[in-house]
Amino acid sequence: MLCAAVVHVVRANVVDVAVFGGTGVLMLVLLRRDLATRGAPAGLASRWTGAGAALLVGGTVALQPRDSALVQVVLAAVGVVALLVLLRAGSGAPTLESEPLARTWVWVTILLAGCVVELVSFLAQPDAWTDNPDHPTLSALVDPMLGDHPARALVAAAWVLAGWRLLRLLADRGPGPGGAP
Repeated sequence: MLCAAVVHVVRANVVDVAVFGGTGVLMLVLLRRDLATRGAPAGLASRWTGAGAALLVGGTVALQPRDSALVQVVLAAVGVVALLVLLRAGSGAPTLESEPLARTWVWVTILLAGCVVELVSFLAQPDAWTDNPDHPTLSALVDPMLGDHPARALVAAAWVLAGWRLLRLLADRGPGPGGAP
């Protein structure tokens, strides 16, 4: 997170510096604290809450200009809400129904390789605002597809729904103190 914040300092993107930098610092602070374990909020189990959030975010992205302050605030608010839900759940590993597969390292390796390729592509740019057509970053490839309001709305809604599912999995930390959820 802190490395991403540094990249956004170079790009002079104040909102992303605040989001990535603040989240990174908060993660470092929380690593040193012992949070009480509690269950996930009741509203998190409802599919309608996730669908409503996806509709709200997708609608905002569809109706506002791409770089509007409202879009930036709504997208940042999604992260803040997710962070608060996870902090409320407390410490401890999420309860999973099965053991991680032995081939999990393959996916980790693929994702890390993708991060390295993205970093190398970013560093190959002439400057932080000019794309390099020989080594494009992911955003340089995706930006033309997200120029259309409906496409941006669909991607934003899918992003919220995928995040909602992940949040539901991560917030379930098992029974709290004394065996109570």
